[in-house]
Order: sequence, then structure tokens, then C-alpha cells
Amino acid sequence: MTIQVLRSLICEKEFGETVIVENSSYMGVEVLLKVIIDVAKEKGVPILIEDILDTFPVYAQHLKLLGNDILSYEKINILKIGGVEDLGKITAKVPFESDLRVYLSMYREAFANVTPREKFYDLVFGLDRLFILNDMPVESSTILSAIRDYIMNHQRIAFYFVEHPLMDELMTKPLPIIKDIATSVLRIEQDRETLIVNVIKDPWAMKARTKKIMIPIRDVFGGQ
Repeated sequence: MTIQVLRSLICEKEFGETVIVENSSYMGVEVLLKVIIDVAKEKGVPILIEDILDTFPVYAQHLKLLGNDILSYEKINILKIGGVEDLGKITAKVPFESDLRVYLSMYREAFANVTPREKFYDLVFGLDRLFILNDMPVESSTILSAIRDYIMNHQRIAFYFVEHPLMDELMTKPLPIIKDIATSVLRIEQDRETLIVNVIKDPWAMKARTKKIMIPIRDVFGGQ
């Protein structure tokens, strides 16, 4: 299969959907990020990037080294949550607070202020780090409740990127609950130079009769 099959999956997403991306690969997030932004450019859809604790800049810099400056898309705004590395057009900053309820209150206000008026793609990086720092039953439940509040937001298509090995080590095991409330779940693995996108749950998969997408990485980056 080619990168076009993955593009088809992204293009078929409807506003109101929430996609959980479980990553266990070296380049999976970069590939999916590039595809999402390419699709957004073609459709003229604005993007809000939520960068929790400097997670997003790593992927953006990897892509730039591979000749893909994703931040050149003028319709990308960034909501910065904690961290110190400012990259891209940052439209709001939320300081990271040890008191989770204070943090979530500030986050809700910032999100409401930066949300585009038109429909948009919402790309969330670093949710796993938030759970790691709050790996206790009450705190984990509070974060899950906050996620549920945004699940049915029909103004956006949300992509939550999480590193599967990090989530799997958590005492509170929130990932199965997150996957249950999401409309779509993708698990990305890698076998040498081939990316494997396992479609765990997705309305597109039934129509396309596809549960696994195999992508040679050089098909995405031209052998770089």
C-alpha cells in the first residue's frame, strides 16, 4: 500500500471525530503529521496545535531536517502548555501548574480564546506526559473527564498523539478508557524502513475494508 491510502483515511475524517494515535515507531508521528498538514493545506482547514511540555517541537524539527517545513503553513496556531521551547506562531501560553484543577481551568479559558471560528484540525501532543505527572487515580480520572468534555466538539477533528510505551507503564492505565471514548484509534509500528498503521477502530476501515496500512518511509520523504 502507498501513502495515498493513509491520505484517504485522513481525508474521510468528519468534524466531531476524535482520533487516538498510539505510536510505537521511530517515524510514525512525523509521517502522520506531514499527511495531516498536507490534507489541511489542500482543504484550507486551519490547524490548532496543542503543545504540552515541549513535545511538538521535536517532531517539527525532525520534519524540517527531512526537508518538510510544516510550520510554513500560515493557518497553524499553537497553544503552548508549559515548556520553554517556543516554535511556530504561538497564540496563547498556559503555565503548567502542579494543581491539576487550576491548570485545567486556565487551559479551558485559553482553548476557548484560541479556537478558530471556522472548523479546524486540533493536534494534541504530550498528553502522555500529562498523565505521567498525574499518575494517581483521582488525577487521572480528572484528566479523563476533561477529555470527555471535548469529545463531541463538532467544530474540530482531534488527533491525540501518545507514545504507547509511556502510556503502557502508567499505574492508572488510562489508555483503554481513552480509546473507548474516541471515534478512531490508530496504532503505528515500524518494521525497518516500513511504517505499519494498524486501524484498530475507525468508520473508514469498514468502507475501505482495510485494517492495516503498510508504507515505505522513503515513499513519504523521497529517500531522504
